[in-house]
Amino acid sequence: MTTGRPGAPESSPPTHRPRGRWTRVSLMVPAAVLFLPFLAIVLGRGFTISLYGENLLEPASADEFVGIGNYLRAFQDRTLLSSVWVTLAYMGVAVALQMLIGVGIALLMRRHFPAKAVMRALILIPMVLTPVVAGLTWRLLYDPTAGTVNWLLGVVGLGSDHAFLSNPSTALMAVTLVDVWQNTPYVIIIVLAGLEAIDSAPLEAASIDGATGSKAVWHVILPMARPVLAIVVMLRLIDAAKTFPLTQTMTEGGPGTATMAISNYVYREGFTLFDIGYSTTMGLITATALMVLVFPFARRVMGLGATR
Repeated sequence: MTTGRPGAPESSPPTHRPRGRWTRVSLMVPAAVLFLPFLAIVLGRGFTISLYGENLLEPASADEFVGIGNYLRAFQDRTLLSSVWVTLAYMGVAVALQMLIGVGIALLMRRHFPAKAVMRALILIPMVLTPVVAGLTWRLLYDPTAGTVNWLLGVVGLGSDHAFLSNPSTALMAVTLVDVWQNTPYVIIIVLAGLEAIDSAPLEAASIDGATGSKAVWHVILPMARPVLAIVVMLRLIDAAKTFPLTQTMTEGGPGTATMAISNYVYREGFTLFDIGYSTTMGLITATALMVLVFPFARRVMGLGATR
């Protein structure tokens, strides 16, 4: 229904300023008020410690001001560089395998089949174990003389004396596979929840157009689940970058530096060699690098979720 003179253009409805941005900001304020002061205190204190050459084995070193000496030492440290590559390799292989296996199993579990609830419960078992328990258990399973893994390999004729954890060429992959075993259930559960929340209307329309099976998966299901997949990848990358319990309990970073991730190296410098100043410096560098790398990805992921 129009008002005014005949033929006059209809008046446009009043426009309202979008409030979505302010709503998101207001939701972040309480978390920022609680979190940022603690972050500032920790980073500030850590930066102060990093400027001194404190070593607990040398009492007088706590007052030894070295300025940026610890930072220069870190950028020239070949062991630190090696630990960075170990961490990146661990992250890349572990997360890639977890996503491939996890998404595949989640797609299969979308369908209704007998004992589906039981299967969900069984899948969670590796994730329920603490990383320390999982690491110690798999250390026994990998044992070259009495381990189950070598026994199974011997049964199928592949030899039964493989020292997986003491061989530099296989140690990192052996630890990585344990991480895949333990954390793939997390990917399955989150991705499965996202897949089950997908609207069925596009799938029905795609099936009418002949897109079924793998075509529906590649062109309909996975694109619609992209925000969930992106969030899972981000969370798993962050968690893999902080890896410590598995590598520490299974190999202690060895043999040599074959499995020494950044966290293991920081731990060794700080709690074995008691070089507090240098270990704090490496921790700050690592934390800063992670924030710089993760923040743009996190913003993009959150944008995907907001525009879904």
